[in-house]
Amino acid sequence: MTRSSSYDYYVNLFLRNKRPFVLVALAVMTLGVILAYTLPKKYEAQSTVFLEQNVITDLVKGIAISPPVESKLKMLSVSLLSRSMILKVLNEMNKDLQLKNDMEMEEYLGDLTKRITISYMERQGVFRITLRDSDPRFASAFVNTLTRKYIDENTSSKREESLDATKFLAEQIETFKKRIDAADEAINRFKSEKGLILATDDVYLRGEIANAEKRLEDLTIKRNELEAKKRIYQERGPEPGRLAEAEARLAELLSRYTPENPKVAAAQAEVSRLRSGRGDAAKTRTASAIKDSLQMVQVEIDAVKEMEDRQKRIIENSKALLRDIPGVRASLAELVRKKDNEGVVYQQLVARYGQSEVSKQMELQDKSVTFRVLDPAVTPITPVFPNKLYVILGSVALGLGMGFGFIYLMDTLKGGIKSPAALKELDIPVFAVIPYVPDVLEEMNARRKDRIFLSFAAGFFLIIMLIATADALSLQDNVLRAGNAIKSKISHVVNN
Repeated sequence: MTRSSSYDYYVNLFLRNKRPFVLVALAVMTLGVILAYTLPKKYEAQSTVFLEQNVITDLVKGIAISPPVESKLKMLSVSLLSRSMILKVLNEMNKDLQLKNDMEMEEYLGDLTKRITISYMERQGVFRITLRDSDPRFASAFVNTLTRKYIDENTSSKREESLDATKFLAEQIETFKKRIDAADEAINRFKSEKGLILATDDVYLRGEIANAEKRLEDLTIKRNELEAKKRIYQERGPEPGRLAEAEARLAELLSRYTPENPKVAAAQAEVSRLRSGRGDAAKTRTASAIKDSLQMVQVEIDAVKEMEDRQKRIIENSKALLRDIPGVRASLAELVRKKDNEGVVYQQLVARYGQSEVSKQMELQDKSVTFRVLDPAVTPITPVFPNKLYVILGSVALGLGMGFGFIYLMDTLKGGIKSPAALKELDIPVFAVIPYVPDVLEEMNARRKDRIFLSFAAGFFLIIMLIATADALSLQDNVLRAGNAIKSKISHVVNN
């Protein structure tokens, strides 16, 4: 079937079935109109709030700490849509919910929360709170109460937060002051206990150890000499040296003089006396001399040993002191470091406390970020749902489509051969075509009835379009009035 033949076919199909087409289309349009006026109405109330950052915030930047606007907006949706906030608003409005149990309460709060919309326009620095509800008065009252409640609680919470922060910092300052005093006391006590070690110079101490070791070495040598002398006394007696000297002198005199020389004779007599001087008196004197000499040597040895012990104690004590110096100094450094750390935190707390005091005063006097209600919610007049104009126009389009679809479906279900060309397509030979001879009188009657039917249908369609036009004009008028009202309120706020 060619395009022109298809077009003619559908035109003829429409002309042959115009009454079912019109009936179906008008029925759908009528249902659309009924639906537009029977759907439950939804009204939308909206308030606009501006977040204003005071100039003082910039002036006291670095001195006071003020929460940024972004942080407030991050918690905006969470705070506004919290269950506690919604319940507070409903309680303040004395809303009689007439709910039977907690489950119905939860369902109501969930549905109410879903109908609340919060939008933030970052460039303008404003946010809008919107509620859709079947009751326009409840919608506007709820939005205004929610806005006011949020602003009040936000301001109150910031004040409480600032007061709590100042109180907390004051408590921490007191705590750290006590900790610093305790650290000071610990350092002083440690210094008094380890003052000797802390005051000792390790270089001087090493020199003292070296000197003591040198003195100990000298004393050891001297003690060894005394002990050797003691052994000689014990083995040879006290005068072996004098006998040797006397013999050496005698040998020298004999080399120079004759044996008759008086000097030689005296030397010989001395040698003889020393060699044989073991008489009773001499023996007694010799034993006494040995005993005295041994006692003297022993006394010297004991004195040297005592001096050695003293030097050993000096060396031992000095080495112990030298070993303790690093640990004691490290312990003192740890105590000082701990005190310094506490002092750093203490200084920071004191600085923060000053900032907190200024911040507290700013919050108490509302000098930081403030909320300004630019546009409180007004009781909506026109419902936002359903949009009657759109519903009626949609039903018109749907009716036309369904009317044509209905006659096309009826024609398809009817079956049969629609034209001689269809027979040719099926390779069925056509021997003759009998033309249709219309009945003139019958066709005139049919045309008259069609005109009456179409006139009635056109009138009905005109009524539907008038209804849609009236709604469109009403909506436009309401929009204009709402716009004028908003302009007047904004100018009022700006002037104030």
